[in-house]
Amino acid sequence: MWSVIDTFKDPQLVKHLAEQIVLVSKNMELITIMHVCGTHEHEISRYALRQLLPPQIDLIAGPGCPVCITPASMIVAANKLAMMDSKHLLVTYGDVMRIPVPGGSLSDTRSQGADIRIVYSMLDAIKLAHENPDREVIFFSVGFETTAAPVASLLLGVLPNNFSIYPCHRYVPTALQALVKEDPIMRINGFLLPGHAAIITGGKVYEFLPHEYGRASAIAGFEPSDILNGIWSIVKQIKEQKTMVDNCYKRAVRFTGNPKAQYYLNQVFKKDIAAWRGIGDLPDTGFELKSNFDHINAKKRFQIKEDNVEDVMPGCSCPQIMLGHLKPSSCPLFSISCTPITPKGPCMVSQEGTCRAHYVFKEI
Repeated sequence: MWSVIDTFKDPQLVKHLAEQIVLVSKNMELITIMHVCGTHEHEISRYALRQLLPPQIDLIAGPGCPVCITPASMIVAANKLAMMDSKHLLVTYGDVMRIPVPGGSLSDTRSQGADIRIVYSMLDAIKLAHENPDREVIFFSVGFETTAAPVASLLLGVLPNNFSIYPCHRYVPTALQALVKEDPIMRINGFLLPGHAAIITGGKVYEFLPHEYGRASAIAGFEPSDILNGIWSIVKQIKEQKTMVDNCYKRAVRFTGNPKAQYYLNQVFKKDIAAWRGIGDLPDTGFELKSNFDHINAKKRFQIKEDNVEDVMPGCSCPQIMLGHLKPSSCPLFSISCTPITPKGPCMVSQEGTCRAHYVFKEI
């Protein structure tokens, strides 16, 4: 049965949009477009959309994978939380388990006897706390504002006394602003903005891109025509020298975002400087729990210190790949010693990681 979503995968529509991109970019110089969403990279590679673009358009991946940018220091701290007491039950998402860090991943720690389990949502973590009243259930929560908002809504509810959270949530707009402002070698003409995150924040928070930096941008969904429509908008903006934040995902995104989700975030979290793996500390990009949530803040509840830990594993090019300076095929480890089965860096671990997408879908 033909569904509404199938409309956005229609081959004729995709072909038409690809032709329009070729037409609008004719006689233009090199145009570099960065997307900042791991799901975008997955779908771009899955549908081989780069092959539909003219040679003067270079579509590169930015730091849009939450698992990829989770700092090694927090993985190590989570390992400590899991190992410090036999009554501790650490829970997290599946991709987080295999992130390589010095001393071993969470999966390695579980093989040494720690009770670490995979959950699909914070509701699963709360359920485990109810089912194990004699255990301390610690939820290691990772993600951008898309994940942080529902987590915040649940933290405002009634929680079991044996439940705590170790959050590693990051905020995309200020990270993008910091990267554009501080990276002297960034030559990005336009940005394909993350549809998932924009559902929460809206497009208004990205207006610094055209207003302060003259960068074209478009919010896009995740079907082939969504992505191509966003690219077409960016190229058209550049050609006409009329940069803006174009909402090309109106079926899901309002320009001012989701006010209820924003309310939950503001009630629970405050923005602070935060580490992004392989990139460094970026101001106002971390969602830190407010002081009235100290009683469920695992870091404070169990007095865990985040030690300085080397983010980059030997030979791994993930930092340069996440900044758009290199493509996975340029990494000497890619597809040789670094594969989804034996990942050497976080970009090969996550389903949304650029290296994994390029490996699975044979992206060149």
